Amino acid sequence: MLTDRQKKILNLIVREYSKKGEPVGSKEFSQKFFSDLSPATIRREFFDLTKAGYLLQSHPSAGRVPTDKAYKLFVDEVLENEKKLTGESEHWQKKMEMTRGGAKDLFSQSAKIIADFCGGLGVSYSFTGGFVYKFGLKNLFGQLMNDVSSPEMKQIFTDIELMDERFEELFNILVDDERSVFIGKDNPLIKSDSLSIISRHIPDGDSGVLLLIGPKNMHYDKNLAILEAVANLFDG
Repeated sequence: MLTDRQKKILNLIVREYSKKGEPVGSKEFSQKFFSDLSPATIRREFFDLTKAGYLLQSHPSAGRVPTDKAYKLFVDEVLENEKKLTGESEHWQKKMEMTRGGAKDLFSQSAKIIADFCGGLGVSYSFTGGFVYKFGLKNLFGQLMNDVSSPEMKQIFTDIELMDERFEELFNILVDDERSVFIGKDNPLIKSDSLSIISRHIPDGDSGVLLLIGPKNMHYDKNLAILEAVANLFDG
């Protein structure tokens, strides 16, 4: 069982790694966020969280990076705070309504909105029409270029090309919940441990699903709010 302090530490590490993309060192982290505690106390917390499978350290002198287990905890906390998520989605929805113009076909437009506001690859799938729209492939590969090997990049590209054929097969998995987040190897569409998918089901009227495909260290709280905002446009 994690303590409240350990949960706070993990939350801050996920945010720092999402922001900088670099392993988080205990000394700098302690000075920035826990100046009231000794560096030794934070080092011990880092050690315990690594032992518990929430953090990864490539070698003894390196900083830590979040594991899938840490990301899942972070996402669960974001989704549990419904009030904050709703407030942030309303903020993003206002921005979208000012920029999107009067296009009527939201499914074709929503993939571009997701890519523009989140970065990464935006995807929208209309179950009733059977149409798949993708936008932002350049965003995605730009984000992955320095961190993903060439063979893995080729596999990602192949899986994206095959995505259209797999949507009907995987639709029930993607819409099992109104909102879903698939982290690393849990990703049902792309065989890469380096990616995550945020899925938002559009249940009524034009039934379908909205997706953001991005690096595993994406800004989950911001991106969940953005997909929620795009989904709310369908109610307008």
